[in-house]
Amino acid sequence: MPALLSAQETSAAEEDRMSQLSRSDGMWYTPKTRVSVGLRILDSGGKVNFGNLGTVPFVHEIIPATDGAVVRNYSDGQVGLDSLRTDEVDGNGNQTSTPGGRYQVFSTSTVNVTDADGNVIGTQDVQRLVGDYLSYTPGMTREWDVMGQSQFLTKPGYVAFNNYAAISDGASLTKEQGMNGGLELQVSRELGSGGRYFKWGVLAGISLNDINSKTAGSVASTLRTYTDYYTTNGATLPLSQLGNPSYDTTLDTNGDGVANTYENTVALPIAYDPGLSTDVLTPGGANVTGRWQVKGAYFMLKFGPTLRTQISEHFAISASVGLAGAYAGTRYTAYESFQVAAMPNTDIETVDEETGSSTLSSTATKLLTGYYADLNLDWDMNDRFGLFGGVTAQQLDSYEQKLGGRTADIDLGSAVGVRGGVTVRF
Repeated sequence: MPALLSAQETSAAEEDRMSQLSRSDGMWYTPKTRVSVGLRILDSGGKVNFGNLGTVPFVHEIIPATDGAVVRNYSDGQVGLDSLRTDEVDGNGNQTSTPGGRYQVFSTSTVNVTDADGNVIGTQDVQRLVGDYLSYTPGMTREWDVMGQSQFLTKPGYVAFNNYAAISDGASLTKEQGMNGGLELQVSRELGSGGRYFKWGVLAGISLNDINSKTAGSVASTLRTYTDYYTTNGATLPLSQLGNPSYDTTLDTNGDGVANTYENTVALPIAYDPGLSTDVLTPGGANVTGRWQVKGAYFMLKFGPTLRTQISEHFAISASVGLAGAYAGTRYTAYESFQVAAMPNTDIETVDEETGSSTLSSTATKLLTGYYADLNLDWDMNDRFGLFGGVTAQQLDSYEQKLGGRTADIDLGSAVGVRGGVTVRF
């Protein structure tokens, strides 16, 4: 019995000694590296000033009259190319109609022959006139159309074709992005201490936030009106004849359902009179409506000293102030359009020359510099894990992005916000 009692006392003492040694060993190493992952919410995602708004270039190229027989497109019509039709050429492709004149087309139909009593005694072939058309004439075209009657009235004896554009008068709109959320990763390393409650070190971190500023509205611009005139050579144009070739169709007098078509097209020259063309600027004459947006994101890197003070066993306050740098990437998109009185139901829009889309876009990347400041309250659940929350502030530079003649001054500027997340120590 004494031997057993002695062994139990020895075992208990050894267990207590090992427990003390284990606690003592834990004090030999204190985790010095903190990795924190969390969210941050800033009061502003930056401000964008959209400048030189209200530019809608000519959609169609202005082709010189000296280029001769080419298709010419306008905002309110088209002057196309003409060619010989099937019924005015022979088997070898030679023109059978008379240039400057007309040609007729007949069809052959078989009809019954009857006697005096109305009895059918046989059949015969009859030729009927089914079409009377304007002949192909070199240097002229039967293929043209306009959008409004006013184009016949601008200059008597001529048809007016117009191209419209809007030139920016320097209008601008400003949009500031509201509250902006993002992700953040930070690593801090303790380098020294000033007693039991103060520690200092260095901090490095990276965060990601989006950029999204968009606005819409109307701005006043200068209206540019370029006009070409095509002579009718004295012919009278019916105001209803907007599309050409143009025809009148009736049934022949025999009433057997065979159509008789008469072409009333007025041929125009393939090229306009360059001496009559006008190019007029009307300041404030175009009310341009549009949508403008800058969208993207930026990575911010920060580095600086950190100071930490322990206020209780589980709570501490940490602060850091230092340099920041950001890599920003954004896409600038714009859509603009306007209308003119002569074309009240037609939008004259921006057009991307490469894609044909009515929305224009450009991309840009930029390296920015600035500074940051963080103040946190840390709660350590144990030696390894904890939570943090606090406030943050940053200041970053601005940069300019262009789209055609438009500008976007993107100012990430000053922002303050809150941050929070989890901490791992090792």
